[in-house]
Amino acid sequence: MDKEKKWGMSKSAKAHLISQATKQWLRSGNASLETRKARMVRWLQYRGFNWDVISPILRQLQSKYPAQ
Repeated sequence: MDKEKKWGMSKSAKAHLISQATKQWLRSGNASLETRKARMVRWLQYRGFNWDVISPILRQLQSKYPAQ
């Protein structure tokens, strides 16, 4: 299945979501990894996204900005 169809949004909308999620992720820079993940999950769920969208975003953020 095409990821764009799976997420249910255009490439530009997906890029904007990842951009906003990155900003949110970096705001909690001093928190533990588990706390950051929990905050991100809540932030995305509050905006109506399901686990099919949340999980890949978390993986991407964790790989791009590993815990220090």
